[in-house]
Amino acid sequence: MELVGFVKSLLRHKVALGAICAVAVLAALLTAFKVGPGGVERRSTSVGAATSQILVDSSESTLVKGAASDQLAALGTRASVYAQYLSSREAVGKIARELKINPLLITASGPFSEGTGIRNYGEQGAESRATDLVDEGKAYRLVFQAQEDVPIITVYATGPTVPASVELARSSYKVLVGYIDQLKLQAAKEAKVNPEPKPVESSTGPLINDIIVRQLGQPEGGLVGGSANLMLMVLAFVGVFGVGCLVFAVVTGFMRHWKLAGEMERLDAQAHHWEATASSHDPIDPSPEQWRLPGPDGPGDPDREGGPAIRGR
Repeated sequence: MELVGFVKSLLRHKVALGAICAVAVLAALLTAFKVGPGGVERRSTSVGAATSQILVDSSESTLVKGAASDQLAALGTRASVYAQYLSSREAVGKIARELKINPLLITASGPFSEGTGIRNYGEQGAESRATDLVDEGKAYRLVFQAQEDVPIITVYATGPTVPASVELARSSYKVLVGYIDQLKLQAAKEAKVNPEPKPVESSTGPLINDIIVRQLGQPEGGLVGGSANLMLMVLAFVGVFGVGCLVFAVVTGFMRHWKLAGEMERLDAQAHHWEATASSHDPIDPSPEQWRLPGPDGPGDPDREGGPAIRGR
């Protein structure tokens, strides 16, 4: 019954109903369209995504001559370290300079970043969740993964367009090559300052001078997502219309109870006024003398036989 009364009340207020419908329609249209510099444009929820793989190898390629398990494990460890370096702000700044964009638009995470690999969002720490919420608004994302005992870095890149995401993945490889060349240069300088009697041999893996990174094919990209569909518009309309009806019900209910409270106060004031008026008149004498009938023992009756009225006739 309350629902029927609410619907009748809503139909009586046609202006309010029209305003709610107009706001709901506007919200539904804004989910599918946006106003841009060129006018009204269709809103798109798609992003460009690209992936590439980088092999951390030795100068004598393990792909040709093969390698022992301990050497592959050593190269795999270095791959994890290099992947983590690519997620640092220093590497992100170099990638941004390659793309000629603002570094603040790029977010990156590596194999040792907090929260990486956690499937349940609630398992992350408060600081990690706060960082993820801030990074959600950034246009470019990079994720670097390295498997244990496998010297391969997998790069996942997303951007506003497919070409942007492909260039983002390609720039990651270029920055890593430059970083390793820088490490080799530093090692050469230190060797000149402190020359060793003979080269140090490593049984578990190659030295930095023997490290080479190779890109396993060119980055591949594509479009992820699509345009806002009709279902999203319907959900937006229903949601906004429902909230508008709820607000209307709360406001009208409050106004109705406000008027009812005012009417009750008015009636209470009238009742007090009537009570005060009734108490201001002479009270009725409740004594028995006032209500005794005429008779021998009662008060005299001037009109009875033998009374003053008869004797004076």
